[in-house]
Parts: sequence; structure tokens; C-alpha cells
Amino acid sequence: MRAWSFSSLSTGGWDAGQVELNTSADTPPIVIRSYGQADAAETLAIFLAAVTETAAADYSPEQIHAWARPEERELPAWHTAMQGRNSYVATVDGALAGFSDVDDVGYIDMMFVAPRHLRRGVARHLITHVEAHARMERLTALSADVSITARPFFERCGFTVEAEQHPVRAGVRLTNYRMTKSLVVGEVCLSGQLVCRTRHQANAVREHLPLHRALTRAEAGCRSFNVTETSNPLVWQVEERFENAADFHAHQERVAGSEWGHATAGIERHYREWIDTGPARRLAD
Repeated sequence: MRAWSFSSLSTGGWDAGQVELNTSADTPPIVIRSYGQADAAETLAIFLAAVTETAAADYSPEQIHAWARPEERELPAWHTAMQGRNSYVATVDGALAGFSDVDDVGYIDMMFVAPRHLRRGVARHLITHVEAHARMERLTALSADVSITARPFFERCGFTVEAEQHPVRAGVRLTNYRMTKSLVVGEVCLSGQLVCRTRHQANAVREHLPLHRALTRAEAGCRSFNVTETSNPLVWQVEERFENAADFHAHQERVAGSEWGHATAGIERHYREWIDTGPARRLAD
């Protein structure tokens, strides 16, 4: 792995408590601009300070050293990496306060704020700029590998956890989270069939379906939910519609741990998912 790269635990130096934009007349404005070569040394310093100070509350000294690795950081390589990630910097009263990036598929590799600029809305300004750029490029989602420290901020910004991860750096096991945020506005639709192989599976569907149907229809954001038996006693037609991606994701998480989820885990699903953005166009999954 290159000395400058740490994509698997990069979004760690978050703006710890501030999620609203600071609009006080007494507060210097936060300015977002593109990264330039002159920003290399200061952004590297912010990265090291954010990891060793801000993230130290959630990681052990051994983990912090494996993450930061200051002795391995080389400025030319750092600059090359920052350029390659489509990076942006935030300034407060002319001073560099933080930085972030987003690539051409919506992946955010880094999001760091200088410890002395925490709780001033710097991270919120950066993520707002990153999201605006992604929408302008017609990207459908943002993703990031987010540290324990940064997770609450990303959740407040609309990201959801897809998986807990444990990357190993310099022989040290760390923890972070794969998080995503859908940028597509529209209802999430699912259509397909539940296909049983045996009568035992079919009986499990019949036994657990009434409660599953009732609980799903009562969920926030559920527009419609129908599971109907076809002319084949081993096959059910499934039609689902949720208000947005977050509601659909919450539904899937609940179902995975439910009685229905356990009872029907071995049954084949042949589903198609898509985002219904209105009568004019539909994006297929």
C-alpha cells in the first residue's frame, strides 16, 4: 500500500458536534474551493492532527499510530493523491480549516477538519459542497468508509451504515463503517417472485405471511405491500413500494431479523428493484 493512501478509514476527522451551517454575523464565513498544490502541507497537517487528536477518543494509541503513520507520509505523494481524488478545501478567515473529496463514482475518501476549527460547521459545508458536485454530475449515490468518530456526523447527513468493517493497517486491526447515501429522489419499488422448492417452504410462507404483511404495511414510508399466491402453489408474487431509499433500507433491516426473515431465509427470491422518479422516467436497478 502506498504511504499516502488510507482509503479504508479515511473519513475520521469530522466536525464533532456541529451539523448546522453557522450563519452568525460574528463568525467568519466558511469558503469552499478546489485544492491546489500550495495546500499540500497544510492538508497533511490537518489530517495528522485530526487523527491523533480528534479520533483519539475512539481508537487506542496503537490504532492511532497505525492509522496516522506520520513517519511514512511524504508530501509529493500526498499532493498527487489529493489531486487525484478531486479534493476541496475549506477556509475560515483565509486559514485552511478542513478538506474533503469525491470521485467520479461518488466515493468520499477523506473528510477531515482541523481540531481548532471543530464545531463551526466546516464539515457540514464540505459535505454539502461534495453532495452538490455529485448531483451536478448526475451521480445516484455517495459512499464512504467512515471511522467510529465520524459515524454520527455522517448519519446526521443522511448516510446509513451498510456494514461494519475491520481493516488491518501495519498489523493493527481497526474498525470503520461502509456508509452510503442515495441521491435519487423518488419511491423505491420492488417486484418479483418468491419461489419455494418444497411444500414445507410454502407452508412456512403461509404461516408467517399474515404477520409479515401487517408489520410491513405499518412501517414508516410503506406505500404499498402485496404478497399474493399465484396459480402455482409454490410461487408468490411480491410487489413493494416505499417512499424513499432510507425507508426501504430500514424495512430490509427489520425483515432480516424478523420471524419472517428467519423462516423464509432459504427460499429463492427473484426480485427487481428500481427508483420511481415519476411518470416521466424510471431508473432501473
